[in-house]
Amino acid sequence: MTVMKRFMDWYQGNNDREKEPPRGGIKRVGYVIWNYPGKLILINLLFILCCIPVFTIPAALTALNRYVIKIFRDGYNFYLADYFEEFKGSILRTLPLGILTGAMGFYAYYLLSLANNFGEETIGHNMLTGIGFGVLMISILAGSYFFLQTAMLELPLKSILRNTLILIIVEWKKSLCLTFTILSYWGILLGCAPYSLILVLSFGFALQQLLVCVWLNPVIDRRILEPFEKQKAKGLTV
Repeated sequence: MTVMKRFMDWYQGNNDREKEPPRGGIKRVGYVIWNYPGKLILINLLFILCCIPVFTIPAALTALNRYVIKIFRDGYNFYLADYFEEFKGSILRTLPLGILTGAMGFYAYYLLSLANNFGEETIGHNMLTGIGFGVLMISILAGSYFFLQTAMLELPLKSILRNTLILIIVEWKKSLCLTFTILSYWGILLGCAPYSLILVLSFGFALQQLLVCVWLNPVIDRRILEPFEKQKAKGLTV
């Protein structure tokens, strides 16, 4: 009975024993995975189900980001009802950029596939491969920055798009690290297929967004949230 209770506490995330848990970085990811495995599995399955109509993928990704960033920043204080509310409110709002980033992703795949028709040492192969990876990187960065900001900030889409373009350039080191992380993550999963399918279906997408949070949460904090709070505080003191 005691063993079962301990297992259910661990599965449901009722085992937060650390007085000072890590606040960021990869240690925070490990902390979240260890303390909230059941919630990550549940939200990952919900994300997959919400992606089935295809056109709802951008909204599902926004809701997933909203859920994951709350766990990453504050611990668990975001409920499934909030997930569905975020999902429903984002279907039309995020669809245009979802189509854009998806189109870039497919175009990158097309270029990389086309490059295989040329010899490995030819100019055509090298040029198409370089352009393909460039488009893929832009797609990953645009989607990561945009959908995480949409989940975190109550801003118009124009402002989020402007922030996305600026942050990709200004925070180029973080952007490169994020791109390398995502490509490595999916490269490992594809290399371990079909065995890695279990991980993907259980909490693979949630883990991906946790890795996105590792790189982009401090950027959004430093570049957007902290300046806004300072400006707000100055306005209150005037």
